Amino acid sequence: MKKLFLLIFPIIALILLVVFQKHVPSQGNEYQSAEQCKMCHAEKHKKWETTRMAKAYDLLVAAGQENNKECYPCHTTGYGKGGFTDPQATPNLKGVQCEACHGAGGNHMGDPKGIIKTPPASVCAECHKNSLH
Repeated sequence: MKKLFLLIFPIIALILLVVFQKHVPSQGNEYQSAEQCKMCHAEKHKKWETTRMAKAYDLLVAAGQENNKECYPCHTTGYGKGGFTDPQATPNLKGVQCEACHGAGGNHMGDPKGIIKTPPASVCAECHKNSLH
């Protein structure tokens, strides 16, 4: 029986590692990207993809401002907070994604309490403070 366990246990452990590799919670409160959110919130992600927020970075490109760091706080996710840094290093955080309003998702993956479920209006006001947005 012990030999059988010693043979089967490593196989089961390997299978579990492969299956759950993408679902291992992050250490700390790192930004994950909308693609990670999509894994559990597919319908919300699908709806978000059709919004202006999802395309906020594209507006910078269209205006020739994709390298203007003054625009990043409102057109990317987590700029200046450990998220988006630049288009080459963090392309997965372009646009206003889930975490721009709900906070970095590193602590949320696997823990419903690790995210801001209903952000206060002040979060919206950070970018929507005038008619330009």
